[in-house]
Amino acid sequence: MKKLLVIMAVGLAGVWANAETTDVSTMNGDMSMQGGRTWVCGLHFKGVSKGIKIIAGKFKTTAYGTMKCTSFNGTKWSRPVKITMGAKCIGPQVGLGWLKFHGVGGEISLFNSDPDVMLGKYLAVNGDAAVIIGAGSFRAVKVGWPQLAMNMSIKLDKGLGVTVGLDHLYISENGGEVIEPPTPH
Repeated sequence: MKKLLVIMAVGLAGVWANAETTDVSTMNGDMSMQGGRTWVCGLHFKGVSKGIKIIAGKFKTTAYGTMKCTSFNGTKWSRPVKITMGAKCIGPQVGLGWLKFHGVGGEISLFNSDPDVMLGKYLAVNGDAAVIIGAGSFRAVKVGWPQLAMNMSIKLDKGLGVTVGLDHLYISENGGEVIEPPTPH
């Protein structure tokens, strides 16, 4: 823990000592902007969690939304995103039922000059419960040299189900997929 704090302190000192910026462009190339090395983001999403899993099985979460970020120097960045969780058939998770949810989250990313780095694979701890109406949350961390990203989200659930566990969370660019979550079968 002490080493992590020292690395973070040295990195933060480097962020302010080295004030260079990088040109960041959107995927469609219609806008260009200058980015910083620390990003604060908001995430709004809606989706569905469903399945049966007690260590083994399948319990999958799929959500669609928008991630909007701002660097400390005021640069704005926004992307439609897809969030998935639950790709492994064996893992430390218990999940049962069907939950439809709306959620919001916050994310901070340190030591990177490109906000696209926030897309990718995270390690997440999640928990949800609902009997008609309920709530849930997940906390996710992404570590890649020299970047560190942390995400905290809360959700309002409806349906019948419960899930708690540790899993991989993937945030990817939406790519024009339908924003509405799939209906249960």
